[in-house]
Amino acid sequence: MMKKTNLAKLVLIFSAAVKLFAQTAANNSQSDGVLFSFKQNEGESSSYISTVEEEAYFNNVLNNHAEIINRISSTIRKTNSDGSAVIDTNYMTTNNTLLNGRDKHLVWGEESNVTVTRKKTGELVIDDNAFMPTVRNVPVFPNKKVKIGDTWTADGKEVHDLRQLFNMKTPLIIPFTATYKYVGDVVQNGTKFNQIELYYEFYQQNSQTNMRAGSLYAATVGYSSQVLYWDSEKGILDHYNEEFAIKIQDVYGNIYYFKGTAHSEITEFKSLNNDENLNLIQDTINTLNLENISVKKGEKGLTISIENIQFEPDSAILLESEKIKLKKLSLILKLFPNDLLITGHCADRGTASARQVLSEDRAKAVAGYLEQLNVRDEKHVFTQGKGSTEPIATNNTEEGRSKNRRVEITLMD
Repeated sequence: MMKKTNLAKLVLIFSAAVKLFAQTAANNSQSDGVLFSFKQNEGESSSYISTVEEEAYFNNVLNNHAEIINRISSTIRKTNSDGSAVIDTNYMTTNNTLLNGRDKHLVWGEESNVTVTRKKTGELVIDDNAFMPTVRNVPVFPNKKVKIGDTWTADGKEVHDLRQLFNMKTPLIIPFTATYKYVGDVVQNGTKFNQIELYYEFYQQNSQTNMRAGSLYAATVGYSSQVLYWDSEKGILDHYNEEFAIKIQDVYGNIYYFKGTAHSEITEFKSLNNDENLNLIQDTINTLNLENISVKKGEKGLTISIENIQFEPDSAILLESEKIKLKKLSLILKLFPNDLLITGHCADRGTASARQVLSEDRAKAVAGYLEQLNVRDEKHVFTQGKGSTEPIATNNTEEGRSKNRRVEITLMD
């Protein structure tokens, strides 16, 4: 009996020693600091949805309040031996005020495609003539381990598009030096993030040469205060929160003042734009007995085309038969996490302006119903209308017009 008791004590002592060793190792690991760096693997894709709540003032008078949505999707084309990567990126900005009283859907806006090289520490190599991204070299990490409480600085750039406002043909680039601080670690939804604060101010005054060249721009001053949530395991920025203010002055002394907040979240996804997924979705559509629906590969991703979709006459009110069809289709859409782009098309009937509005409204109707079915939330569904500008059949027959009268749902890359 004494031997068993001693054995049990030894087991307890050994177990406690193992726990102490593990805790000590963890503490030592933390005391050594964290080597922050981007982990970049060829073929990986990701998407950020950034929401900006902004107030705009003209000479101290509130001009408008806007919610602006930006979608940034990127694919790593190749990686280099030094850890840098060549990244193809698509930027899309919604049309100014969204989620207003008229509708709550995100209207697909202006797009631009940019290829950048990103070092593993975060610096970007990019053409200065590119208007996107608007903030460059944030975050940038030191080439050494960082402990909680440590600070560092790194240079970055603010890039502004003043083509319409001040007749500037090239981007306005304003350099700044950001101060970073690793403040600690937090756990959100079961994931550990390194929390990093950063702050920078910027100022720039236009030269007399540029003024004589026709630009109305005179000067800019502003600041940005951000909290970053870094995923060290994946080597990516998962999300951030920002408070900002920018004041721009023209040559006549007018002041344009913008202030607000922004936050961003990452949506990781895999490209679906291949024959395997096309055949999978088409086979499922056939199994569900869904008629007049086809799938094709496109520039933005796999597109599901619903031809001859039925609405009440000259309206964007879906018939019950189409709701049943969309319910079945939602079972397929829920299998994939990718953002959705809903595009409305019309047959060539009525005026061009009426067709454009109708195509937009019908895209919104489909988007709204998919949101009701919990296929996606409103920040991950975008809509656009094409009027009758992209027919897939003749408009001289009823059969052709029914094909052109369609809504397309794209699972976006």
